[in-house]
Amino acid sequence: MQTILPGTTSAVVACRRVGAAAAMLSLLIAALLPPRAAAHPGTLDEYGGHFDEKTGVYHYHDPKADLVQQKKQWLRWVVSGQSGEVRGTVQDVARPDAVWVRVGYRPAYQDFVEYVAPSNRDDKEQWLKVFFRFVSPEASVNQDREYNEWFHQKVIYELKQKLVGKPVNIQFRIMPGGRLYGMVFHGEENVNLWLVLNGWSYTMLSRGENPYEKLFHEAEEKAREEDRGLWKRVN
Repeated sequence: MQTILPGTTSAVVACRRVGAAAAMLSLLIAALLPPRAAAHPGTLDEYGGHFDEKTGVYHYHDPKADLVQQKKQWLRWVVSGQSGEVRGTVQDVARPDAVWVRVGYRPAYQDFVEYVAPSNRDDKEQWLKVFFRFVSPEASVNQDREYNEWFHQKVIYELKQKLVGKPVNIQFRIMPGGRLYGMVFHGEENVNLWLVLNGWSYTMLSRGENPYEKLFHEAEEKAREEDRGLWKRVN
């Protein structure tokens, strides 16, 4: 039994007991709550996550139950962290051999953050820099500086006209160093093959990894015969 000090009323003692009990209850609730419930700056988006205002890193607090199922409509891994297929929309042409693609579903985009280098992605915009696989317009010309620059800008122009704002599917492979290389399809058209067919790139050595290798060589021969693109200067 608690001793009541002289001059202390029973009401005061009761208040102290209630305060102590409330404090203990608060500590118990805090201990039982999962870590994700800890408060910090930033409101949650439609997927149940957000960018932490202090760290700038995106993470989930209350992920929606159908995230995994919905993600399958945007991204399919063949080998986790290495290869697969993703869909998105071309936003810009970064250089003659790469385009910026926005993955419209945040949870699908987030899968790439661990594997793609920061210089090849934009986490806020959900953009990935996709390098064309088995072709390289940038490495296909080695003439004088003025011609090389003209050729590179011409390829960028043609790609922008063809792809910006268009939906694409990408059969990709993530290489060491965090670069994402892909075979880019707009509808049924293979854009990598289109580059070769129009003389905007040679076919690069694939060591048997290009499933369309025969078509690429046939396209290159046709471009050469018809003096398309770079072949006007080479022939």
